[in-house]
Amino acid sequence: MIDYELIGSRLKEARRTAGLTQEELAEQVFLSTVYLSRIENGKVFPTLETLSNLCGALGVSLGWLFSGIEVEKEDYGNEQVVELFKSCKGRVKPIALNILRELSQL
Repeated sequence: MIDYELIGSRLKEARRTAGLTQEELAEQVFLSTVYLSRIENGKVFPTLETLSNLCGALGVSLGWLFSGIEVEKEDYGNEQVVELFKSCKGRVKPIALNILRELSQL
């Protein structure tokens, strides 16, 4: 199950690290400040496209956003993806597969 509050907390952390206000970040990614606040507080869960845009503006990866672990680009490999997928439990596997499908479209 996705922890919306944790995702929001990571976004807030990244925004603050980047030295941006909610207003500045919202403007960069064409969101309302109210909606961004709700994302950061775990009240709503945006589309993967919106999360990708937020990550791009903040200079963090979607991987970090979902896991809290930043992986260097050269470390990405099929073996790592397969191992991570294998470690997913039950109902999380279809969610992970959908996320990978969406990411492959970006």
